[in-house]
Amino acid sequence: MLTLLTCALLPACHEEHPSVDAASGDVDVVDAPFDAPVDAPDLDALAAEQRAGRLGAARAAFDAGTYDGGELYAAAVRTSVVSVPEWPEGDAGTNSTRLGYLRHGSHAPAFAEPIVNDDCPEGWYELIEGGFVCGKYVSTDPTNPAVKFAANPPNIANAMPYRYGYAVSSDTPVYKRVLSLADRKKFEPWLAPPVAAATATASSGPVGIPQVGEESDNPYDDPTETHRKRGRDAGAHAVKDAGPPKLGELRGRGVLARKMMRGFYVAIDRDFKAANAHWWRTSEGFAIPYERIALQGWAPEFHGGWVKPFDPAASDAGGDVPEGNGTAVLVNSEYAVKYVLDDKGKMKWTAPIPKVTAFELSGETKTEGGVVYQLTTSGFYVRLGDVMVATPQPPEDVGPKEKWIDVDLGRQLLVAFEGKHPVYGTRVSSGRRSPWDPEHDHPTPTGTFRIYEKHVSTTMDGDVASDGPYSIEDVPWVMYFQGSYALHGAFWHNGFGSPRSHGCVNLSPIDARELFFWSEPRLPKGWHGVFTSGAQPGTRVVIHEPPAVPVPKK
Repeated sequence: MLTLLTCALLPACHEEHPSVDAASGDVDVVDAPFDAPVDAPDLDALAAEQRAGRLGAARAAFDAGTYDGGELYAAAVRTSVVSVPEWPEGDAGTNSTRLGYLRHGSHAPAFAEPIVNDDCPEGWYELIEGGFVCGKYVSTDPTNPAVKFAANPPNIANAMPYRYGYAVSSDTPVYKRVLSLADRKKFEPWLAPPVAAATATASSGPVGIPQVGEESDNPYDDPTETHRKRGRDAGAHAVKDAGPPKLGELRGRGVLARKMMRGFYVAIDRDFKAANAHWWRTSEGFAIPYERIALQGWAPEFHGGWVKPFDPAASDAGGDVPEGNGTAVLVNSEYAVKYVLDDKGKMKWTAPIPKVTAFELSGETKTEGGVVYQLTTSGFYVRLGDVMVATPQPPEDVGPKEKWIDVDLGRQLLVAFEGKHPVYGTRVSSGRRSPWDPEHDHPTPTGTFRIYEKHVSTTMDGDVASDGPYSIEDVPWVMYFQGSYALHGAFWHNGFGSPRSHGCVNLSPIDARELFFWSEPRLPKGWHGVFTSGAQPGTRVVIHEPPAVPVPKK
């Protein structure tokens, strides 16, 4: 220890001695009595700089499509992605915000040099596309049991990211794990054989009516529907109808996660057999008896589409590219066709146009035989009577390339724009209106909003006085713009173009997926949900009623 201390002091105690000229005896004085102190290098800063360089190289490789680094696998139901390596709920003054999340079973490219601190002793892993996840909730090993046995991630290449099923009867149980038949009877009384009437005695009470303590393990305090049915079967006194249950009454406890009413939807991972029974496994990893769920056997085929630019090679008209004037139209006729000018300048039709095809008009109009034709930026004419002309309400400060979405509630028409030019068009289903009946009135809010959250899928449910409770798990392609109101895919109906929702803007799954990946904030690879931030504001959504038709003056 003394040796180290002495050595450490030597540079500070060293003096420059005057040199002596041996011939003359003159002394040269050196004007440097001490060495200047040298600052020790900041090793932490140097390490951070080197780490940043490696991370930058990994991100550059990812952007170039050559990244071959590791990935992180979500080992929790929902793994938060935060902006800096600390929890937002930490000490006051934290700069951390939630950017999004990974869902159990998903995986995302990450930088394999964790940052360890008190907030996450397991280390914070930085994702290649931004944000940090705590190592406590992820794994670098895909064979880790917490990852290996997770449900399959959603198939984001499809309009329907999951298979869906619905409960065929009420009181369908959703278990956290597989149960034996004996244990299931506590929650599924219909599995127990009926008690023979001849064996009933006066002391046992009416047949089928549960006695005190008989159902002590039932997760519900008041299972009215089951008791009502048993009472009717046994001729017991009628129980007053309490109406449809509330969602809170359907929550379970212990091994029972919840119960489903008839018509409730759930996303399906796969079917399997265990404990001498056939089961469905849900996207959350829960188990439902196979016979209680029916698969959705169809998906909406309805969809709009992108506004296609002019292609001279494929155009029958040839010529220059028509410049658009920002007017969007959507084909609403089964008999629409493309028109071009023949050698004599007359209209001739060339090919049919599918219904709900979107175009931008150039502003050039021709009238022939009393029929008005409009030139599209796709290079051909359409009859004005075959299309629905959009009447958007653009924000005054919209940028020349800014993405924004216009929803016309009167026409149930959605058009996506970039600046003043339409890029996508389709029909939607907004909230059902009954202003004279508040219980059946489900208006969609009007105004200018921004998408603030996007989810590949999320559960939507509610207690509606007129309809009873509803629950749809893993609704696809959800884009929230105000509170619980969202643009989202709807796979349970095909009535787009007519109001029918509880207030959200329903899109066909095909349309919803297209707009989901087009709009902001962008969803990074492997993430299940993303939230807006100051650096990544959401796409604007303008929802309005159709413009009033002016009344001619007399």
